[in-house]
Amino acid sequence: MSPSQVVPVLLLTVAACLPDNPSDTDTTTVATSSDTDTSADTDTPTGGPSAGLFACASPPCTLVLVSQTLDDRVDIYDADTRTLRGRIDLDLKPAPSGMQSGNLLDEPYELALTSTDLLITLGHFPDSDKGSILRFPRSVFDDLAPGETFAADRYFNTATLTFNGDVQPLTHLRQEGIFLLPHPSGRMLIGVFANNLRSAPDTWDRPSELLVFDPTDLDTADLGSFDLGALDVPCEGGWRLEPLDPAATKIAVACDGSKTVAVLSLPDDFATATPNDAAAGITGCGYSLPPGSITQFVSADGAGNFLTVQSQIGQSPRLTNIKFDCSLAGMGKPPPDDLSDISILRQPVLARSAADGGPIWLVASAVPGAVAVIKKDGSSPTLCGRLGGLETLGSSNVPWALALNKAGTRLAIGAGPYNNPELGKGDGQILWGTLDPASLDSCTPTLTDVVDLNAGLFSASDPSTWVRAPNVITIAELEGDA
Repeated sequence: MSPSQVVPVLLLTVAACLPDNPSDTDTTTVATSSDTDTSADTDTPTGGPSAGLFACASPPCTLVLVSQTLDDRVDIYDADTRTLRGRIDLDLKPAPSGMQSGNLLDEPYELALTSTDLLITLGHFPDSDKGSILRFPRSVFDDLAPGETFAADRYFNTATLTFNGDVQPLTHLRQEGIFLLPHPSGRMLIGVFANNLRSAPDTWDRPSELLVFDPTDLDTADLGSFDLGALDVPCEGGWRLEPLDPAATKIAVACDGSKTVAVLSLPDDFATATPNDAAAGITGCGYSLPPGSITQFVSADGAGNFLTVQSQIGQSPRLTNIKFDCSLAGMGKPPPDDLSDISILRQPVLARSAADGGPIWLVASAVPGAVAVIKKDGSSPTLCGRLGGLETLGSSNVPWALALNKAGTRLAIGAGPYNNPELGKGDGQILWGTLDPASLDSCTPTLTDVVDLNAGLFSASDPSTWVRAPNVITIAELEGDA
């Protein structure tokens, strides 16, 4: 079955499985395929040189990192000057299996910026069903001129299919190992979807996997692994990892293949045990959700519990409040009439913690294109409003990814086509605006001072500028020179 044969179901799946991107010499045709998922994070690494991609000579400095999953690129914007810092080219090689018709298809997905490195998951390197992580020392970008592209040939040899210099891969060879979570200890967790995202969702029956590794040790022999199929309610087709507490002792996962959620408890010695032993000490539980809906997104409430979002075209979203022990805390209430048109919700971000007066979330809405507001009414999550101020959102774009800065006062939105982004002209948007946290309680917050960080950079004849799937966003708040 080709990707185009599974529309519209795959219109709602992850961009790491988007189709062959155009070759450098072909600016008019692209392959058919599916749509997108989203993810976002806020990272706060210390340090930064006085020049280059991650410069921060006058702290604090705020950068917006966007994984362009369809266009095999990572873009870095300076949110303070509202300019493009630079791009990282991640078009590496044709797939050896031949499944990608000779085009380049590697798909960067989730990102993690530490004080020393940038880590990027690749969905389809070294092959279409085998993934990797790349570690870029931040120092390799120190001489990158403003707005310049860090070309793949600066770190990758296409003749030998090897990496040059200090850029190193962790070639874990798992299928769609694309979800990345930095742990406070410095270790990294990888969520492995473990199924073919191009196939129909009812075939996503393989249990997911959690990998544990130290970013300073990319030897696959030292990689820890936990099987999510061993839980009391097995997790099949698990998505991104959501920490439920600041120490990340518990992690929630939405499992789209099995229509369940899982909560993983990390062992007390997670930071000091070997990755293998740390993975072996993980325990967990699961909870079965109603079948038939897309089950890809969870978000912590700041008090140890979490919101689960399920969507289906033509129906109001199913919202569920789950406790950290995998028991039900409360079912969502029906939306008010003025929100009954919302049916497809994507990635939520916690805009106000439970400790600050009750949890409130902002959620990307693909149908219709908007940002919805969810709050808890007692123990029941409820759609209660929409974010205003999005007049700059293009008519052909809808929100997919959201990210808030640490203070909750700045919001980044990745917006692109709802249907068939590979056929879009590439004029997606990265919106950046100011949010007043005090306005959340009314459920009618408004984003102000909104700008498109990608404005003026798109050229229809230049694929290196196309923005078709800006669906993973990280806000990095730098604190100055190391």
